[in-house]
Amino acid sequence: EPASVEYKIFFQIRLPRTIAAFVVGASLAVVGCVLQSIFLNPLCDGYTLGISSSAGLGVVLGTLLKIPLPKFFSSFFGVIFSLLAILILLQLFKKTVDISFVLAGIILNFFFSSIIVILTIFFDPYRLHYILLWLLGSFSSLDLLYVYIVSCLIIGSIFIILFYSSKLDIIILGKEKALSLGVDEQKVKKIFLFFSIIISALCVSLVGVISFVGIIVPNFLKMFIRLNHRLWILYSAVVGGIFVTFCDILAKNLFSPIEVPISVFTGLAGSVFFIFYIFKHKGELWKF
Repeated sequence: EPASVEYKIFFQIRLPRTIAAFVVGASLAVVGCVLQSIFLNPLCDGYTLGISSSAGLGVVLGTLLKIPLPKFFSSFFGVIFSLLAILILLQLFKKTVDISFVLAGIILNFFFSSIIVILTIFFDPYRLHYILLWLLGSFSSLDLLYVYIVSCLIIGSIFIILFYSSKLDIIILGKEKALSLGVDEQKVKKIFLFFSIIISALCVSLVGVISFVGIIVPNFLKMFIRLNHRLWILYSAVVGGIFVTFCDILAKNLFSPIEVPISVFTGLAGSVFFIFYIFKHKGELWKF
């Protein structure tokens, strides 16, 4: 019955939380696939490039300064600022190594996370615990309507990425080969980067910052399937959704009644995966 307690618990708490966990997991994995293809680096994802933490900084600034903007717009502006900062860092140091872009992202990731904590302490110390929990990803306090709106936007963006994913098969062949096949490499990269930013900003505005999903899932699947971007992205979305949903179940129930931030489990899984990945690939660690 719609008025019963069980009905309300299922449809207003459990179902939205499960949907959010699956959609966020799927989107983080998809963003990881796209960024790794754009930058030809297996260590790229929204977290290691500083996209997630910069989106978080945007949301926190918007909240603390009481800027009348939806969370998504605050996180989107934060990501744009982060990308500009990464590009400036790369220009300053003139690095040519593949890993330089990731290192710039990691530097900014720690920088933005520190700024968030400092801002919270000075502006609103009473919310420090909530902000720290949110920085590590949490599905505990979701807005029902916002979950469905964000989920629809993310799913729509993923379908657009899937529709044009064959372009990624071409651009990883190199600029000259792509041009000979009639594909503008830079234009394609910008379009995919734009959708990656949109998806990352939506995820962060919904549940905060979740680490390593975009690295673990795509690299795990790359061991078993031939590099066809449409299949790779599709399987990554499904496995990423299941992985984050499972991590959320652990976060909610393992130490009940205390709820652990979800990044605790994704971080542990990431550590184990990296050890396995290093031993398996050894000299080919940086090879896409």
